[in-house]
Amino acid sequence: MLRIIASFIAGFVLFAGTANAETYRLSYQAAVLGVVTFGEARYEITASPQRYAVRATLRTSGAARLFDQTDISATSAGSVSGPNIMWSRYDLSHSYANKFRRVRLNRAAGAVTADVNPRFGNPGDPPATTAQQRNSYDPLTGLFALGRQVGVARACRGGVLVFDGRAHYRLSVTPRSQGTFNGGGYNGAAVSCNFRYEPIAGFNMTAQERARIPVGEAWFALTNVPGFAPLLRLTVPTPIGPAQLDLRTYEQVRATTS
Repeated sequence: MLRIIASFIAGFVLFAGTANAETYRLSYQAAVLGVVTFGEARYEITASPQRYAVRATLRTSGAARLFDQTDISATSAGSVSGPNIMWSRYDLSHSYANKFRRVRLNRAAGAVTADVNPRFGNPGDPPATTAQQRNSYDPLTGLFALGRQVGVARACRGGVLVFDGRAHYRLSVTPRSQGTFNGGGYNGAAVSCNFRYEPIAGFNMTAQERARIPVGEAWFALTNVPGFAPLLRLTVPTPIGPAQLDLRTYEQVRATTS
């Protein structure tokens, strides 16, 4: 569950209009069975017609911190040109179990360079290829792109490829239901989607382990701003009950640019 939630250290960035910039400030709480809190996430996202930037954090909290002291902070930035999203840099700092790793990805002229310190001891079987890295988004931009696909369609349709410095995977959504969502500061139209996380390369997993990855449920807001749907809730089945990433605060600010 934590791996899937960490994938949502992501770019829920608005596709801004030609004369506006948008800032979203979102926070989430992760819990099992709706009772045992084990994590918190925060996002601050800004987009102009030409560029976007994301700042995000995820940390374990409550009793879970006694067993898994995870703190993640990440940033991503890039450019927007019509329907195209071009990410240029991604920077993640990950503290866990008294260890620390920093992952920096840069993309220029279609090539991806990775600076990982300390380096991963095992690149996975099979490792991600140069072509897979080049044809993927970073994790933050990947979910920005997925949110745009849902927002443009105003339905659960879309999928993206992601490379995080080691792992290469696919995130996708398919239809589940449509209705309204009221919670965490958002009250309005929303869609509920089947959410799939599919490992492709850079993992050490058996076929049986891959087959056991559960299908989650993700709620996305259908805001009055065309072309983007921010995440409201993610629920993933676990052996001890459903684990849920739930919206706690939602703020949207629009500023007119010259």
